[in-house]
Amino acid sequence: MTRVDDMLRPLSLLQIALGLIMVPTALAYFLPDLLPWVRTAQWEGEMTVRLMSQLDASGLLAVAKFIQLVGGLALLLNRAVPFALAAMVSVNVCGAFVAVLIEGAPALGVMALGVLALNAILMFAYLPAYRGVLAAGAVADGESAAPGENFDSLFCNPLAGASRKACAIAALPLLAALWFFWKVVPFTNSTTGLVVLVVPALVLAVNFVRAKS
Repeated sequence: MTRVDDMLRPLSLLQIALGLIMVPTALAYFLPDLLPWVRTAQWEGEMTVRLMSQLDASGLLAVAKFIQLVGGLALLLNRAVPFALAAMVSVNVCGAFVAVLIEGAPALGVMALGVLALNAILMFAYLPAYRGVLAAGAVADGESAAPGENFDSLFCNPLAGASRKACAIAALPLLAALWFFWKVVPFTNSTTGLVVLVVPALVLAVNFVRAKS
């Protein structure tokens, strides 16, 4: 066995371990009668119960569990692993936050932090896969570095010098997102989404006003 094989074996075991945690716990949410033996988090704190109830009612908890399910399957099948880890880490960070800082149960907090640590270790192991998005001035597929041809110049930098045409085209998905949060998303999640969109809307407006053509 080569040295590379020696390094990959522990990594593969950690990957499988995280997948085996994510998949059953996610399935237990969607199919509780099918997997009654899977132990899921039992929330007892008043604030935690209210928070999780609201997340469940809003559908966000189902979205989080779906991300865990698909991400866990990707780890077990060894497909798109860096992408799966990046998608799951946001869910696991939220889970650790709730378990440690809101619920405050020691055993539950240790387990949540353990899952998050496992997720982070695997992401560091796959760090070369994230080199493109971590590089300064990186652009996504289909973008270019020209003003108005990438996300940053339209929604992050109000002095980018984007053209009015580019700003007008970029306004279409932004307006769709505003409508979605205003009309479709329920409860306070709607207000949160609208507030988050204020900054990109202002940046786009400044770029539009400053544009010369």
